[in-house]
Amino acid sequence: MPFTDVFLAEEWRHVVLARRIGTAAAYLSAKRTGRGRALGSRQRAQVWQAMWEFEQALTQLGAWTHETIRREATALLEADTTKPYRHIVIDEAQDLSPDQWRLLRAAVAEAPDDIFIAGDTHQRIYNNRVSLRDVGINIAGRSTRLNLNYRTTAEILGWSLGLLRGERIDDMEGGLDSIAGCRSYVHGAPPRLQGFDKLDAETRFIASTVNEWINSGVAPSEIGIAVRAKWFGSKVADALKAMGIKTVDLAKASTKDDAVHVGTMHRMKGLEFRCVGVAGVGAKFVPAANAVTPIDEDRQTHEQDLERERCLLFVACTRAREELLVTWHGQPSPFLTASTADSAGAQ
Repeated sequence: MPFTDVFLAEEWRHVVLARRIGTAAAYLSAKRTGRGRALGSRQRAQVWQAMWEFEQALTQLGAWTHETIRREATALLEADTTKPYRHIVIDEAQDLSPDQWRLLRAAVAEAPDDIFIAGDTHQRIYNNRVSLRDVGINIAGRSTRLNLNYRTTAEILGWSLGLLRGERIDDMEGGLDSIAGCRSYVHGAPPRLQGFDKLDAETRFIASTVNEWINSGVAPSEIGIAVRAKWFGSKVADALKAMGIKTVDLAKASTKDDAVHVGTMHRMKGLEFRCVGVAGVGAKFVPAANAVTPIDEDRQTHEQDLERERCLLFVACTRAREELLVTWHGQPSPFLTASTADSAGAQ
């Protein structure tokens, strides 16, 4: 079959599950909005057969995926007129998939003030795109845009927004969102950007900078280091430990840990630190090659993957309240354009 396992999985999630398709006829005539690779009727038939066999195998094994559990739970909730909740509060809304939205919609009766939603599509770090109207949630005329950033400085925010400039990011209502008007009234030092020839030189510099932050009065627990891959975090942690600085893995950290927090960019979501280092932002690592669909396989998905990787870098950089350090070795990431480097005063 001329389709990769990744393509089939994405087609199942973003078309079949998202549109609640249950028959071959429905799939053959379904809109595939957001899927870049066009499929003829013969190809659709092949794809449907593969997905049908997958679901049949799950049934025979008595196995469930997160997606099939949500589908079953949604059906049960929709069939019950008594809903378990009166109000639902949703945060990080930009990262929910259509089937997750339908589950939430089914868990609360439609009424005034039934669902409160907070989200920012510029911080989408998973490949989930949805129009809320399509999942039974109407926010037309009821949404409010929040432009004031209370976490970080104007200098860090302005530079980080430059990472997304020119990206066409949706607003979850069928239109496009904009970064225009986003601002912070707190001022501080511009982000520091520094490139190196070798990995060891980069990690030693990060350790030296962290040591400077600690000596200036910043508690170790107020420092976060973000990386794109876990192995790079281990290298940074080793360099910090060599300088006598305690570290803790973000995945295992607690509020009691008096140590520098080191973890992946994904783990940084929802967190904030006084000082943040975003390490390994080189061309070989950001964007992550294994997270981007080849352009010759699906151009539109390729572009969406690149946008998601940009958003992930944006999220990591905006965890900083006061100081931001961005480093790489070798060639810098293509996301670090000349304009963003210049605006930060790169060394």
